[in-house]
Amino acid sequence: MQSANYQGNPIKSNQSEGNYHLHGFDYLRATFSFLVVLAHSNFFGYFAKQWDQSHGAGVNIWDILYFQVQASSVPSFVLMSMLLFAIKRPSLALAWKRVGKLFYLYGFWVGAWILQSRLRPEPSVYGWLEFIIRGGGWVFYTFTVLMLLTPICCLAEKVRGKSEWFGPIVSALIVVSTFVYLHNGFKWTRQSYYWVPFCFIMAPFVAVWLVPRLDGLREDGRLRIKYVSIFLLLSIICAGVEWQFASPQELLPHWRAYLPKHARLSVQFMAVAVIIMSLGVGHQVPRLVQFFARNSLGVYCLHPFVLAGIGGPVERFVATRLPDVAILSGSLAVVVICSLLSEFLRRAFKERLI
Repeated sequence: MQSANYQGNPIKSNQSEGNYHLHGFDYLRATFSFLVVLAHSNFFGYFAKQWDQSHGAGVNIWDILYFQVQASSVPSFVLMSMLLFAIKRPSLALAWKRVGKLFYLYGFWVGAWILQSRLRPEPSVYGWLEFIIRGGGWVFYTFTVLMLLTPICCLAEKVRGKSEWFGPIVSALIVVSTFVYLHNGFKWTRQSYYWVPFCFIMAPFVAVWLVPRLDGLREDGRLRIKYVSIFLLLSIICAGVEWQFASPQELLPHWRAYLPKHARLSVQFMAVAVIIMSLGVGHQVPRLVQFFARNSLGVYCLHPFVLAGIGGPVERFVATRLPDVAILSGSLAVVVICSLLSEFLRRAFKERLI
């Protein structure tokens, strides 16, 4: 976690310079990195289909958990990242420096993924653009999203000086417009659009909006509950509207794409509620949680490479005895091993591995 105690920012702290820490973010990092691995292991899809066999086809609790809870993982990560940047009072100089660091992450991991997966873009302008934004065609789109949103965070800071609600409202309308565009012909049933940067455009504006409120939200439990309740209510209302536009059963592909994953206000509002709720954690988290939180980026970057090679064998072994916990066991094994690998690689590169 980056230090958030910077000279001139509106955040105050009784701690010494460099020790300011949003402890609740450790819980979120550890939890959401595990949820990402669960989703990529088809945990939710497996149980949704099991439910279908017992109760008939249609939306069930596992679909709701996937599209409303798990789908908030990446928006929450993006909002956390934007909030930590916004605390610094973002400038273009800081933005480009941060984009440069993200570009190195993008280059290393996307390059490794392309070499390993041998995925190639479709021979068209759109094919190349999608391939670049998606970071080689799968999970590394978040680096692209963060690189694009970082300078926008500077714009959000300037806009807030004139009207603090203008940016969040306009960005929310962009998310709605993205959903409306995808709804025409149920585009999301034929192709994945979870990676589209417009889905996450609210994050920098909400982050800038939150910064001057952070101290109050951290110190005042009633105020925190009020804000969490408001954003949870907004999430539930938006979800109720969005599910009215879910794709018909006959159009569902094998991955049960009832709705676009991230181009929805409900998951964006859920992310805001979760972030605000985490601000109530004012104590250091257990060491085990710190370990997984510290290595959440490593889990995210490494798990595509080991999901089949580690998670698969564990799942098959457990499935012979306890089939309903097989995916859970495989995902847990992937998280633990990726976390240990992250610790090793971090130290290895520190010792000038190359």
